[in-house]
Amino acid sequence: MRALRAGVLALAALLAVGLVVAALHRPGERGPALLGGRDVSVRQALTPQDAQFGDEVVATTDVVADRPVHLATDFAPYHVVSATRTVQEANGVVRTHVVQRLRCLAFACVPRGASTTVRFAPLQVSYAGGTRSLAWPALHVSSRVGGADIRRAVLRVPLPLPAYHAPRRALGWSLLALGGALALGGAALVLKLWLPRRPSRRREVPPLERALAEAAASAGAEPGRRRRALEALARALEPLDAPLSAESRVLAWAPPDPQPDAISDLTGRVREAVAR
Repeated sequence: MRALRAGVLALAALLAVGLVVAALHRPGERGPALLGGRDVSVRQALTPQDAQFGDEVVATTDVVADRPVHLATDFAPYHVVSATRTVQEANGVVRTHVVQRLRCLAFACVPRGASTTVRFAPLQVSYAGGTRSLAWPALHVSSRVGGADIRRAVLRVPLPLPAYHAPRRALGWSLLALGGALALGGAALVLKLWLPRRPSRRREVPPLERALAEAAASAGAEPGRRRRALEALARALEPLDAPLSAESRVLAWAPPDPQPDAISDLTGRVREAVAR
């Protein structure tokens, strides 16, 4: 009888210990670990562990030791949206608390069915010259699209359709006319730029008229210009009127400078002779 009671008490004690251990080691957490020959408490958690595609997942790491530790994480294909690290020291105990917010909207995170399981690279904890890898709990990601959605695919437009303030037919014809006008304008511009231009016809001025104009213009200029203008007039008159040509040359190269009155008189008589 006493042996039976002792067995029942031992069984109850074992159940109590099991419950305490289960309460302390909840799913998604890791308990104490021996690092560098010392007892270091490391706890890891993912919240939530059952998420939907696009949800934010929070990775929490708590380390209790007698000195700071170095933590290295890699959550690919998820990327870290934000991270905070808090270190508290009291009575020779260093508590390190790290919170990392994760998210993935890439194709690699889309479940290939109703759900998928993502396993992150282990947490690397370095302490007192030693490093240990601690596995993260598995992350279960569910699809936001169910089988019924796939079988009955419907295009959902979140915004209302635009309202037309003008009759659509009239607006269409107006836009068509505007497009035609712009096309014609562009074609005309291209033709204007690329078609060869016809040379402009200028009235050819006879040599005598040019010489007369230069002689009249040189009357008020310096003597050298007057002499050159009268010589040019003499050359232009040679085939037309030899006496006037000789008079113009004599006036050009005579020792005294040609005077404006003499030049005006000569050009006047030349114009009268040409007009006859």
